[in-house]
Amino acid sequence: MKKEKDNLEEKDNWFIIISIIVCIVIIGLWVANYFCLIGLPATERGTIGDMFGVINSLFSGLALAGIILTILLQRKELKYQREELRDTRKEFQVQNETLKIQRFENTFFHLLDQFHQIVNTIDFTYHSKKKKEQPRSLSQMVNSPRAPLEDLESITITGRDVFRFKFNKLSESIKNQDDDFHTVYLSHYNQAKSDFGHYFRTLYRILKIIDETDFFYDGTTEEKEIFQIKYRYASILRAQISDYELGWIFYNCLSENGVEKFKPLIEKYSFFNNLPDDLIPDNEHFKLYNKSAFGK
Repeated sequence: MKKEKDNLEEKDNWFIIISIIVCIVIIGLWVANYFCLIGLPATERGTIGDMFGVINSLFSGLALAGIILTILLQRKELKYQREELRDTRKEFQVQNETLKIQRFENTFFHLLDQFHQIVNTIDFTYHSKKKKEQPRSLSQMVNSPRAPLEDLESITITGRDVFRFKFNKLSESIKNQDDDFHTVYLSHYNQAKSDFGHYFRTLYRILKIIDETDFFYDGTTEEKEIFQIKYRYASILRAQISDYELGWIFYNCLSENGVEKFKPLIEKYSFFNNLPDDLIPDNEHFKLYNKSAFGK
């Protein structure tokens, strides 16, 4: 493109030089004709002037040719201007797509940071039995052995340890109870709803933003390429989640809380690709998901 523009500018320069030379020649011929004919009678000057009628026609033709050439050059210049405008539009499109990616990543990583904060602020306190030695009198020490006294101590766990502790309880309940696992799950979920509800809503919102963002969609980018970009961000999110969190997500998406909206996103982005097989207490539950959820 640049080479063609340089050639066009070079041709324009030559055209200007030739035009100037032609003008000088015409003016020179007119001046020479004036001085040559000024001393002759009018009838002879008219006869000689008629002899140059062909030359006048030639110059008129050259003038017309010059006008046509000018129109052609202007047309070519307009063509290059249109091409420049088209290239400029493409550059603006690329810049807009780059800004779109930057805005998305700012939102994505901000939500990811918020997601980690939610996990870190989750805590749970439970009581465990501990044994204390019962104070005894001298006669008791002589006549009876040591008698343990049961007492309770408070233990507080935070972050991902909460998911591990509670999922083990959930898994045990699913194995040992005859009730429908949906009922068992909802019972355990309601006990931790204040923390886990916020967790699941944030996780769903991040996946939803990934799914709804159009990456480089200008009408020519293939849908497969766009999906691969989305899948990459979903994989980044998936890498932040522990196995026991995946277990909770597994049953949350089978319950009434997530089966309609959350479960299709889990299947679309193979969210259980690294889910340990032995984590789920009943292998029949795997069949309730599309194979795509496990990257198959």
